[in-house]
Amino acid sequence: MEKYVMFRGKIIDKWYDFDKRAHYHIVATDNNGKKYDLAVNIGSIYAKKNEIISSNLKVYYTKNYNSQKDIIQEMLLQKVGITECNENLHLDYIKMKLFPHEKMIQMKGFDEKNIFLTEIIEKYVMKAINNDDYEVFAFGRLYANGKGLHDIHMNQGSTGKFKKHDAPYSDGGLFFRNKQNNKIAVIFIAFVSQNLDV
Repeated sequence: MEKYVMFRGKIIDKWYDFDKRAHYHIVATDNNGKKYDLAVNIGSIYAKKNEIISSNLKVYYTKNYNSQKDIIQEMLLQKVGITECNENLHLDYIKMKLFPHEKMIQMKGFDEKNIFLTEIIEKYVMKAINNDDYEVFAFGRLYANGKGLHDIHMNQGSTGKFKKHDAPYSDGGLFFRNKQNNKIAVIFIAFVSQNLDV
């Protein structure tokens, strides 16, 4: 199984792939300038008869996350770059009180009328691109080639064929930190088929 890790670094670019396995790609670097691809799943997005079709996801986000939480304090102790997660450094949407589950909002990866996940990610990314005042943290699975992360979403509570991939204490998440005032924005993502009340 791919290693469950945390990345810490600086955002320098972004790009998208809009298709049936759509991702928002954040390009970030460590202190040595090594680039990493942070692939955030935004559902399925495709065109059908001149209409953009997008699947729903469950999303919790806030621009004022509690920076006093134990997990934040642990994250800030880690080096810039890749750190393999351990008993003190991990996310679990079910067992840890990371956020109020009832405040997750069902939304699409892309929507022409309502707020959508790509829009939320973009807002935080654009503030942070090439800005030394900001840094990004991401939890997920390390690519086999070590050049990025994916599965930056809930990784348990699944049903059917996906249940075999469930992994407690291995959930994904995105954190954007303003180093000047220590304000932290977060995005936690789950698929609509995943159950947070296991």
